[in-house]
Amino acid sequence: MTDNKQKNIIKLWQICLVFLFWIGAMFLPATINQIKFGTNFDLAKSRENYFFYLWVQKPVTSTLLILLLLWIILSCLRKWKITPFLSFSFMLLYIYDLFLEVVLGKIFVGVSLKLALSPETFIGLWRTLGLGFFLTSLLGSCFSILLFVYLMNLSSLQKS
Repeated sequence: MTDNKQKNIIKLWQICLVFLFWIGAMFLPATINQIKFGTNFDLAKSRENYFFYLWVQKPVTSTLLILLLLWIILSCLRKWKITPFLSFSFMLLYIYDLFLEVVLGKIFVGVSLKLALSPETFIGLWRTLGLGFFLTSLLGSCFSILLFVYLMNLSSLQKS
């Protein structure tokens, strides 16, 4: 019985806390209004919060993420075996579509790998996207990874 307690490293309150920090970080300003940024190149005028990015520039992905999160909660309450797979799909969709695609989209096509991975590129991304974007993306990625690991541990505990 003590082995099962030691296996469950991540607690539910930790996941809820990271989720609340993630939602709170979405109110920080970030340069994610690509339409304004493409027309005037003024960082101050293109600052929006993350909710603008979710609902105006990525509405389909945002709707899918919300539906997946609701489906994960429902499957946890019903104790379905599909829950870890749903959390894995949530994690992949969030990390790729809301973080990697934006960052990789800022690196120009045809640039050598040495230049694409240079410190100047990362400094340019930091100045362009801002702290709000990176903090929100990091917290969202942490939330999705913690949720996946928690549900994998929970499903392995239910099997034994």
